[in-house]
Amino acid sequence: MTMLWHPSWWNEDVYGTGWSRVRDAVQRDWEQTKKDLHVGGHELNQSVKDTVKQVGGTEAIPRLDQPNPPKVVGEWDDLELPIGYGFSAKKKYGAQHPRWNETLESTLRTEWDAGKSQTRKEWNDVSRWVRHGYEYTPKS
Repeated sequence: MTMLWHPSWWNEDVYGTGWSRVRDAVQRDWEQTKKDLHVGGHELNQSVKDTVKQVGGTEAIPRLDQPNPPKVVGEWDDLELPIGYGFSAKKKYGAQHPRWNETLESTLRTEWDAGKSQTRKEWNDVSRWVRHGYEYTPKS
C-alpha cells in the first residue's frame, strides 16, 4: 500500500525519495518485532500491565507453562501511512524540532486532522506510529 495522503507541504521529489528508501527496511523491522513478541520457549508475553491486571483480577492468569495471548499490534498496511508521515515530517521539521515535543505534535496533529477524509484514522490511534517514524534513524 502506498501513501495516499500527504500534508500540504509534501513534495514527492524531496520527501518521497527518502521514505521509499527506508520503507522496506522499516517494514522488515516491524515484521521482526511482531515475530519477537511471539517467541516460544519460556516466553510468557508478560508485561507489567499484564501483572497489574492479573493481580487486580481483571485478567486471567494462565498456567505457568502457558504464555499470555500474543498482543496484536497491527498490520503494515495500517502503519505505513502514519510511520511514513512521521519520517517525512522529520525532514520537514527536524531542524526546528530535532526532538519530538508538544509544539511539533500539535502541528502534526493539525495536519493529520486536515487530511482526515483520506487518512481515515484518528490522531490518537496513529500518533505513536507518527512519532516512531519521526524518531526513526536509518542505519547506514
